[in-house]
Amino acid sequence: MLFRSMAAEKHARVRELPNGDTQVGTIILHRQEREISFPAEFLAGVNELEVVIATPDGRLHESLLKADISPVQLQFTLYALGLNNGGRKATDAIPRGDLVDLDVAWTDAAGQRHREPLESWILDGRTGQPMERIGWVFVGSWMKEGKFLAVEEGNICLNYSVGSTILDIPDAAGMDDTIFKVNRGKPLPGPEAEVRVFLVPRPRVQEERK
Repeated sequence: MLFRSMAAEKHARVRELPNGDTQVGTIILHRQEREISFPAEFLAGVNELEVVIATPDGRLHESLLKADISPVQLQFTLYALGLNNGGRKATDAIPRGDLVDLDVAWTDAAGQRHREPLESWILDGRTGQPMERIGWVFVGSWMKEGKFLAVEEGNICLNYSVGSTILDIPDAAGMDDTIFKVNRGKPLPGPEAEVRVFLVPRPRVQEERK
């Protein structure tokens, strides 16, 4: 059922690029750099955050970024990069999923290239400072009755850990929906900027089981 749903999606085309990278819809697997990137856009008028990256079918009123990509294809691209999904926290039953860092990249009107941590645009209410860069856990989506739930719910990355998603927050604050807000002090890329989100795997470390 999962593979049939993948084939039916509108972004299903897979092709090899001249530089050796692989493109799946608008998702690119940068093989030499061992990174994944996809286009996204910042959402206006959002204050409190529960979702870091949503699809157009997600909770856009509480999301930092919108990305018109397939959660199914992102999950399989993460597998293609050699990453393992798992729990948000390690337990006796399941290890924690691999961690990735998220960067936002764009080119400004003067042609200058920028790339900054995504956390720069998230304010941590506990400190009043931008969110600490601790990585995001590859948890992978649940399946139910033949449906890939991250697609149904429109989630790519969550900071409030309720719902099915591809990436989740490892911080215990993920169970509180009042902590994280949009950092209004951080300027957004210009309206004409083409923004891409980059996923960069972190080295694997053994997390103590809870």
